Amino acid sequence: MAAITSSDMLKELDNGNRFIGTAPQMNNSKIVFNGEGNVLICEDGVNLVNSSITFNGDDSVVYLSKNRHNYILSVSANGENVFYMGKNNYMNGVLNVILSERKHCLIGDNCLLSFGIWIRNADPHLVYDCESNQRINPSKSIFIGDHVWVGQSAMILKGTKIDSGSIIGAMSLVAGKNIPSNESWGGNPCRQIAKNIFWEDSCVHKWDRSMTQLSNNFEKYSKKKNLSISAFKFEYDNSQTVSYEDIDCIFSEKSVDKKIEFMTELSSGNAKNRFVHSNEKSFKKRLFR
Repeated sequence: MAAITSSDMLKELDNGNRFIGTAPQMNNSKIVFNGEGNVLICEDGVNLVNSSITFNGDDSVVYLSKNRHNYILSVSANGENVFYMGKNNYMNGVLNVILSERKHCLIGDNCLLSFGIWIRNADPHLVYDCESNQRINPSKSIFIGDHVWVGQSAMILKGTKIDSGSIIGAMSLVAGKNIPSNESWGGNPCRQIAKNIFWEDSCVHKWDRSMTQLSNNFEKYSKKKNLSISAFKFEYDNSQTVSYEDIDCIFSEKSVDKKIEFMTELSSGNAKNRFVHSNEKSFKKRLFR
């Protein structure tokens, strides 16, 4: 069908495609349904700016949570994919996401995403072992937790899992890494730069000397900004942590309506340490069957 350029057009979907939720504001944006049985879900407070969401196959789900910032996205879902974006993520430019081969991408809440970022869960061409003739580059889902800062022009590739509170440096190539909470990683290939760190999203560009001096000690700075130090430090909690493997299973094997039910529940939750897997046991923990 023709590209949807206003929210009123979402009332006229065909071929089993659906829109659920509150109609988004659309500014120089478009949504395209090329397949059947796809679902777009928008909570209240979704403002699409310079964005495109394209369903190129069947039975994909895109879930956009409420956001006090603009969504600036280019998402291509090529068939039976799930793209979930949590609450209040800041995009400083277009976030480019390409989803293929029934694999998925989840991004948590309160992330800081610079411009020029690409997320791709497929290579996308085929690579084989010369002796066995077996394919060796399967597509894999990507998971980014809460309060993650991704720097300018980073590329995040298949199988990457970034836990809450961590930083990915500018120009990084992150391929299949398991990055624990409160760590800084960067480079090509991406590697650990520092651990036991935390970050806060104030922008220093226009600061005077007094603000720079104040920021050198977070206890003093946090009092001025009315911030809680504990909010930026994450740790494994057996009662809160959600297994990425279980999320992947739900997104891959459950019905579309079950996927939507799970994402709605996920969006309404507020467990601080839900995406913290640095503890060896938590990687094996199975919360959903």
